[in-house]
Amino acid sequence: MRAQDKEKQERILSGTSHIIMTQGIAAVSLSKIAKEAGIAPGTLYTYFDNKDAMLKALYLDRKQKVAEAITQISLAGEFEHELDHFMDLVYEYGKKHLEDFLLLREITQTPILKTLGVTHEESYSGYEKLMTFVSLGVKNGAFLAIDYQVLMAYAYTPVIEYLLAINNGTLNSKTVPFEMIKQLSKRAILK
Repeated sequence: MRAQDKEKQERILSGTSHIIMTQGIAAVSLSKIAKEAGIAPGTLYTYFDNKDAMLKALYLDRKQKVAEAITQISLAGEFEHELDHFMDLVYEYGKKHLEDFLLLREITQTPILKTLGVTHEESYSGYEKLMTFVSLGVKNGAFLAIDYQVLMAYAYTPVIEYLLAINNGTLNSKTVPFEMIKQLSKRAILK
C-alpha cells in the first residue's frame, strides 16, 4: 500500500476510534467516519467493504499495536519478575495510549464483536509469547492453574482501571502508587 493510502486508512481508523470513544459504538456511521477523517464518503469503500469491515480492521489494528507494546517479556526470566515487567509494559503503553485499551474494551464488551467475524487466531495474533509465558508459569507452578484469559485479566485490567481513575482524577498516584496495584494483581495470580 502506498504511503498516502496508508495515511488515509489510518485517518479512517483514527476517526472511527474517536467516534466510538466520544459517542459510543452505536453512533458509528459511514458519514460520520468520512467527516471525522476528512474524506469523501465514497472513499471509504476504497479501503473497506462496509462498516463492519472497518470496525474489524480497527479492532485488529489496535490489538496488534497493544500486542507489540506489551509482549516484550522474556520466557527465560523469573516468572514473578516478568509478570511485574508485563504490568509495567501495560502501564507505560496505557499512559500514552489509554484510548487503545478503552477502545478494545468497548468493542469486546458489546455484541458487535460477534458480528465482525473476528476469529480466535486473529484475536490472539501477536499474543503468542504472552500465552506461552502464562502456560509456562502455570506448568512450573508459579501461577494459579486457571484459564489464560482469566489470569491475564487479573494482570492487565487493574492496570487499565488504575490509569483510567488517575486520568479521570478519581485516584491520586501519590496516595495510591502503581506498585500497590501490581502487588494486588500478583497476589491474585502467583501461587
